[in-house]
Amino acid sequence: MSELIAKCGINCGTCPWGPYPRKSLSAEDFEKYRKNVKRVLGYMPIRIACVTCRTPDERIPKESMLPNRKCMIRQCVDKTGVANCAYCSLFPCDTMKATAGAWNRKSIEGKRGESLSDEEYHAFVEPFEGVDRLSTIRASLKPEEIVNPAKVAVCEAITADFPIDLPFSKEEIVAFKAVHSLLVDLQHSSFGLRTTDAFAQQRELEKRRLFVLRFLWIFGCFGKMEEKSENLNIDANTYLLNRGNEKKLAIWPFVEETVFDVLGKFGVLCKRVALKGAKQEDLATGTGYLRGKGWIMKMSFSEQTGGTKALKALQIYARILDEKHGKKAFQHFSEADMQVLCEKT
Repeated sequence: MSELIAKCGINCGTCPWGPYPRKSLSAEDFEKYRKNVKRVLGYMPIRIACVTCRTPDERIPKESMLPNRKCMIRQCVDKTGVANCAYCSLFPCDTMKATAGAWNRKSIEGKRGESLSDEEYHAFVEPFEGVDRLSTIRASLKPEEIVNPAKVAVCEAITADFPIDLPFSKEEIVAFKAVHSLLVDLQHSSFGLRTTDAFAQQRELEKRRLFVLRFLWIFGCFGKMEEKSENLNIDANTYLLNRGNEKKLAIWPFVEETVFDVLGKFGVLCKRVALKGAKQEDLATGTGYLRGKGWIMKMSFSEQTGGTKALKALQIYARILDEKHGKKAFQHFSEADMQVLCEKT
């Protein structure tokens, strides 16, 4: 079966999205199978089967949605020139754990709130336990078979210097400077990722940085200061309508476990609060996507990050940028470019 193991460790021979489990099924039985997969995993397999990630890009049919041509793991393995991630000295890297390690018996049972039967587990979940599968392969390898990942040139983050002679009071300038320092620190942080000159790790870092900055931007532009409080609040519908093309910002486990966690380390404290009468299970779908009602998010800054004054400065800065630069405003924000504040009238 080794020839059926994907580069990230998924077992293509039993993967519901792959070509093999459906081969012996009639059209009617395949529809039943698809519904059973969705019942367990929360997603329904597409009708056009994945041709597996071992298929070169030029041989993937145009109508095929899978394999994902932009998959970071697939590209990283190809650049390194190995069969799969087990042969890499970084295995399991953070990118690997965040993807191939996401679906396992514990995580699926936790999401469902009930145990899986052994039949359901082996048919629908075990194929995705890539980290465990690759760990078995890794244990069989000789030291000389393990190689370092392909390296890529590190892209330096671009940030602007804090402007001088701002037309604000000293207190306001201190608050804006705290926001500037936060944005610069986020741009230059590795977010705890190891070896970010490896292809997959660097792409993961770039994506995390984008998600975190976009999250801050959403609060700055569309959040509302809570009266007699130190929080910026944003309601469910406003948040989801303004997340742009960042699909992962609609996935609650990612927001909570990655975005909230990263920002928390920089003194930006976030939480989701259920509205009166809403139950926890009403706040997100079974697959973890945030629903457009029933909750709000709150953001506050620690004193070390500038406190409430810096939080208000974030709001002022983002809204001035949005008004001045429109669609290009977020780019200025992500570069901590505060020159627009010099144009205060």
